[in-house]
Amino acid sequence: MSLIIALIIGTGHELDDEIAYQLGKRGVCVLFCSSNENKLERIIKKLRDEDIEAKFTVLDAIDLQTIDKLIEQIDDQFGQLDILINVGILLNHGQFKINIISRHGFEAKEFFDTLTVSQVFIPLLKKSASSCVINVYGEMSDHNSRLKALGELFHDCSSKIALHKFIDQFNKQFCNTNIKISSVTLGDDKNVQTIQEEASRIVQLATLDFFEPSKSKTIRILYGIVGEGLGHATRSKVTLEMLMKEQHHVKAVVSNRAYKFLHDSFSNRFPRCAAASDGEAAIDIIEIEGLTMQFVDNVFDEKASVLHTMQRMPNILNKSIGAYYQNLAFWKPRAVISDFDSFAYIFAKTHGLPILSIDNQHVVKRCLIPEEARESNPKAFNTYKGFVNAKLPRCDQYIITGFFTPAIRDKYKTKTVLVPPILRQAILDAKPLPAEHGEHFLVYQSSKSDTSLISTLQAFGEKCIIYGLGREEKIDNLEFKGFSEQGFVDDLARAKGVIANGGLSLMNEAVSLQRPFFSVPVENQYEQVLNAWYLEKLGYGVFVDKIELEPLQKWAQNIPQYAKALSNYHHDSNMQLYKTVKTFLEECNRRFIWWDPLKCIK
Repeated sequence: MSLIIALIIGTGHELDDEIAYQLGKRGVCVLFCSSNENKLERIIKKLRDEDIEAKFTVLDAIDLQTIDKLIEQIDDQFGQLDILINVGILLNHGQFKINIISRHGFEAKEFFDTLTVSQVFIPLLKKSASSCVINVYGEMSDHNSRLKALGELFHDCSSKIALHKFIDQFNKQFCNTNIKISSVTLGDDKNVQTIQEEASRIVQLATLDFFEPSKSKTIRILYGIVGEGLGHATRSKVTLEMLMKEQHHVKAVVSNRAYKFLHDSFSNRFPRCAAASDGEAAIDIIEIEGLTMQFVDNVFDEKASVLHTMQRMPNILNKSIGAYYQNLAFWKPRAVISDFDSFAYIFAKTHGLPILSIDNQHVVKRCLIPEEARESNPKAFNTYKGFVNAKLPRCDQYIITGFFTPAIRDKYKTKTVLVPPILRQAILDAKPLPAEHGEHFLVYQSSKSDTSLISTLQAFGEKCIIYGLGREEKIDNLEFKGFSEQGFVDDLARAKGVIANGGLSLMNEAVSLQRPFFSVPVENQYEQVLNAWYLEKLGYGVFVDKIELEPLQKWAQNIPQYAKALSNYHHDSNMQLYKTVKTFLEECNRRFIWWDPLKCIK
């Protein structure tokens, strides 16, 4: 193992010496900032008496005027800093400050803002593969060297709240780094009675990643999924399968039809989180109440949707609050993934958890949309973009999926990744016929309000297999089928083409299986309009405002033309998605999470 470098910034008390001794005993190179080299002689002698070669370095005294020189000195001599321990942080005039060693000695009591001092060491800490900062709050008694009780230090509620706020602020300043932040409050553990014991738990935290790496990489993950339709649930199932293979513990919150779909997919295959141990995949599918959309004649009705939601609001709140506390707050997840779900997003932001957004909607905010696509319906575009802007702002990472890949805006490039369509295993395993040799046309329509669909398809004359209407019967050239995942995929793989709205999930699967597409986007839903616009622009199919016989027949005649354009499209079997999610979770596992289950009601 390469040399581990630790810097102790402290008050010069016996606790500092004990921390240095215990670090030295573990072979850590300890840096002291002092003008008095004799300070370390006792510790070095004690270690040598135990046949341990001490690795101590005395650096110049530290103050805010010379700190840059100190950092340069550490960088030149060691090239990095692995451990920074701030000892004796006190609440002083509303701020958490530390009395760092200065050239004037401790009697001067020169207190410096802890966060300011710590931030200047970030470049050195980032050079370490596994660095950490340990903040030690409190001070030692001057009379008998015993620890001051927590109640003496934070004697009122306002002080405790100030501590929580400071720790939150500190963590946020370091959240975009690989630096782990941990905290110790002196006197808060009644089982710890001596300086040696207190130093031991500080050193244990500081060296955990270097000497005692976790045997398990299991992470507790909250996964939120929008329940309207099955598109979000279908692609989330793919990511959930990945998380199960990585042996994580996941609680998925979902509403409406998507709940049954995911519950049936996972609940009988994996144990519940409460019954699982580290290194064992586990999942809970938790039902919450979500929003629903109302349609009239294949047009999205905003007013009816809002009214329906307001009528259900008491039940929505009751079920969601129950899920919040009974299932999640005291479970203490370490990471959150949201497929355009607000419940999981709010939970993450409330508790300061890292959050990954996986959806297609953020393409309108984080990517450059061509003017022609925006101008196809400017009002709908602006309304939709405003909605997306407000939905999940300031996530730690965004994954945007889809068959089209516009350029990412410069200001979003560092936190945005475009991935090809997220495909379920049944699609990856499918063996599609060439579109020109297809046996039928596949139709998907979940809204029963479009009364012209059936008559137009009958006049079309071609064999059509229809999903989504909840019927199972045959009428002339039309065959209605109920839901069957494998049956649907088989029919899709043998289809000449697909007739559906502008929903991205089916469009992604059709494009990936090289099926020409006839898209009739739901009116007032710009997301579908944008998908259909790109579909036509890339030559994969047509975009029409309503289903009519003449454009349908023209599209069917041009199937070979669309099939040729689609022949150049190939997916990556979800590899980019897997790589991005895994990297995000590895970074989450290195972060310190300050957990307060009741934070949202303070």
